[in-house]
Parts: sequence; structure tokens; C-alpha cells
Amino acid sequence: MDLIRINEVVDNFGISSRTLRYYEEMGLLWSTHPDNKTQRYYDTAARERLKQIIILRKLQIPVKDIVAIFKSENTAALIQAFVDKLESLDTEISALSELRHLVDDFLHKMLKSGIKKISAITLLYEETERRLATVEKNETLTFEKLSEISREALRLTDVRIIRLPPMRVLTSRLKTGQTENLDGDKMQNLFVKFGFTPSPGLRDCFYRKEPNDEWIMLIKIPTDYENTTKYADEKLTSGLFAIASSFMEDMDDTIVLLKEWVNKSDHYELDTNAEGEMQRYEMIEEILPWDIANKLNRYQQDIFIPIQIKNEKEQNVNG
Repeated sequence: MDLIRINEVVDNFGISSRTLRYYEEMGLLWSTHPDNKTQRYYDTAARERLKQIIILRKLQIPVKDIVAIFKSENTAALIQAFVDKLESLDTEISALSELRHLVDDFLHKMLKSGIKKISAITLLYEETERRLATVEKNETLTFEKLSEISREALRLTDVRIIRLPPMRVLTSRLKTGQTENLDGDKMQNLFVKFGFTPSPGLRDCFYRKEPNDEWIMLIKIPTDYENTTKYADEKLTSGLFAIASSFMEDMDDTIVLLKEWVNKSDHYELDTNAEGEMQRYEMIEEILPWDIANKLNRYQQDIFIPIQIKNEKEQNVNG
């Protein structure tokens, strides 16, 4: 069985470990822990399924619809044929109109197979038609180009700028340095026994992306709290963030779009040091109440990208 670690899957497919866990929680994907290893491993079949999921998401098909699609063996086989066709287009010189025809044919076959709730496809059509009006007739269709079109079809509707105040937080990183597994509803209940319950939307609990795509949980605690737990605590400094809302299935693309928004801004820039490395890490906050999110299997977050005012560093140094 050809197993590869979650880190390699993240790198190879360009998605976050948080998204991989979400697909598992939705029953779309599976992983193994061979020989009691703490890291997740994915076999060949799981990676092939992941490729199918990613392609369907690039076509703006919601995860709830993908779950319905994979319940039928007939439609699962159809999806594989569709993915194979897209991969063959990677090696050909093709116009974007080929993508449009391919999507049309795919959706027609989906509808014939009884999948009637394929929503959010209109924006993708609009974007491919806009591209067709502006590009040369011959253009190589690649997975990266499909991703780009998908992101442009997604669009950011609202970007907010906020300053988070300083706060002391308890983290899901153990004092030994290891990180707690945050599968399932662990985030809701991890610190309850210590008297800390996360409240979606109140800016008291976050996921933070660490180096190597490791995600840890942070929850606000009193500044004078005596930490006798097994978890490490730290102090978050005050800082500016650009924020956009996203459902879980669009999180990775929204992060890319939000960073692009910052890079194009006349007033803000990413909070990086002289070497171009991020000085603070991106975070997400659940904003949909737990009972609603769990009932609908629909998880919505605010995405936080650390920023600074342009030229502020230079002004501080020169001042």
C-alpha cells in the first residue's frame, strides 16, 4: 500500500491540513495511522479521491453536493472519467472554450444520474466566458489555471480591517512541545474542563496556522490565570488583520484571494520582516454557532491575515 504523510499531501495538492481534516469529517476522505504513528497517512485510493474532490471544488460544486455525488457508484465512475479528461487537457494546447464544453457535458451527465442540486456554477461560467473574450484562442489548460479561474469566480465580497487587542491565550500545544489532535468536535470541548468554552464570533478562540501547515487552537484566558494544565500558554500582541468570511470548503482559496487583496492595496501590506517572512501567522475563527454548524454540516469562518500599514516600518525607523 503506497502511503504518504499528510505533509506530502499538503505540498502535492496545495491544500491545507485543516481542509483535509474537514473532508474526513464530512466522510469524503480517509486516512490511516500505521504502526501507531501520530501523523496521518494517505493511500493511493485516498489520494485519487482527493484529486476528484479538488476538481469538483474548482468547479464551484459545494461539498454537500459532492457528498451526494459520491454516494452513487455510477456518478463516482463518471467523476473519474471527467478527472482523467481534465488531466489529458494538461498536455494539450486547448482553448478555454474546451473547459466550458467539458463542464457542460459533465453537468448534463450529473443531472441524468439524478444529481439535481449542483449549485454555484454560474460564477464559473461567467468567469470562463470573460476569459474567452480576452485570451488568445490557443491556451494550455492546466490544473493551476483551473484553480485560478475558480478563485476568480469565488471573489471576495467584503474585506474588513480590525486591530485585535493583546490577549493571553491557552494553546493546544502541550508544554512538552507536542500538539493536541483537534479532530471532530475537539475544538468545542478541548478546554471546557478548565472552565473555557469557545464562543463563535466573539474573538476569544482561534485556529492559528504554524510553520509546516500545523494548526493549533488558541483560547483567551485571564491575564492572571494560573496555568496548571498540560497545555502551553502565551501572550498575543496587538496587531492589524485583514478579514474575510468563508465557508470551510472555500477556506484555502479565500486565504489566497485575501493575500492578493492585501498585496494590491494602496494602504496595507502583509506583516513581514526584512527577509520577507511573516512575523505573525494567519488565523481562522469559527463564526457560525456550533449547533447550527453541526446540524447543517456547514462551517463558516472569519479568516485573519496579519497586515501592517504601508511604509509604517520606515516611518518608525526614520522617526
